[in-house]
Amino acid sequence: MLTAVAFSNPKQGYGLYTRQGPVKCEDLVGATSDGGATFHHLVSATSWSCGENASARSLAFDDHGDGFLYGPDLFISHDDGAEWSASQQPGAVLAVQALGDSVWMVEAECPQTTGPQEPCPLRLLESNNGGRTWATSPVPANATLNNGLASESALGQTWLVRISKSSAYLGTNPAGNQYGSEDNAPLWFTSDGGRSWSNRQLPCAMDASSAVVSAAPDGALLAVCASQPGAGSQLKSTLRSTDGGSTWTVQSTCVIPSSGVPVPSCTMEPPTGGYLGGIDALSADTLFLVGDRSSLLVSHNGGVTWQPVQPLMGDSSDGTNQVIFFNNSDGLVLGYNGYNNDVATLWSTRDGGTKWNAVVPRVA
Repeated sequence: MLTAVAFSNPKQGYGLYTRQGPVKCEDLVGATSDGGATFHHLVSATSWSCGENASARSLAFDDHGDGFLYGPDLFISHDDGAEWSASQQPGAVLAVQALGDSVWMVEAECPQTTGPQEPCPLRLLESNNGGRTWATSPVPANATLNNGLASESALGQTWLVRISKSSAYLGTNPAGNQYGSEDNAPLWFTSDGGRSWSNRQLPCAMDASSAVVSAAPDGALLAVCASQPGAGSQLKSTLRSTDGGSTWTVQSTCVIPSSGVPVPSCTMEPPTGGYLGGIDALSADTLFLVGDRSSLLVSHNGGVTWQPVQPLMGDSSDGTNQVIFFNNSDGLVLGYNGYNNDVATLWSTRDGGTKWNAVVPRVA
């Protein structure tokens, strides 16, 4: 099954396939040059016992053929995915992002436990040689992974948003507090390659456990916070900033007091159904949202209201994994088609999301 993609443009990219056997599960990576219609020469990158958590679930590539399969472990390729080797990291890898030959990685140094734990520190590492060597960059002293295991907390949470080779946002999940209290999601900004950071925290306006952030081409920041997931749903709030995250406007929220009952003014927007996976903003007004057990959603007013994109991409059974826009026109979505036996499907658009074309990737 196709579980993740990494594209450099609308045509060229890589796909991560997961194969499940009677005992062993395996991650395989292949390349595409036709927008995901066909992935060629799948190569095994790692395997693990199917009764355990996956070794990695996300994929990234730089523009020199260096690939990174990560989360929580890290596997690296230096030949366009033809061969992969494990990279021994002291922590769980949460994010890898490449801009040209500049690669940044965020990992959490958490003890190997099986239950909830104390906050553990984040590390930021940078590489200019395809991950052959890494240099540690300073991070804020209070940058920690909060409330749980790294392998679980990476879902529906933004850790890194790179604006340029020297400018980026570093985020983490909100620290827990009394149920019903409004949470802030820690967020910091650097403009000097990580040498210094300024505080840009998100006022989630609800009891939140995670937050995702996207930077639009026009400079606006959009964010969605989400509560603890359960029974196929998560309460969510949406925020917008037009000054680089220094101040935020709450676009919609759903505050839950200690009684656990929604307040009368709760807009229930975005819809509570489905889990938060990620967002991609095209402007201060237009953004798309994906998530497990959620169709692709779109907002054209900065997150005040949301609608499912028609025809539906993903549903309440399997949902959508990724949304990637390369510019204001070209984008793609990886999800599972409820109209076609929930088969893994890539939807692409050339007009900013008005019309979409569906293709079921095949392996050659």
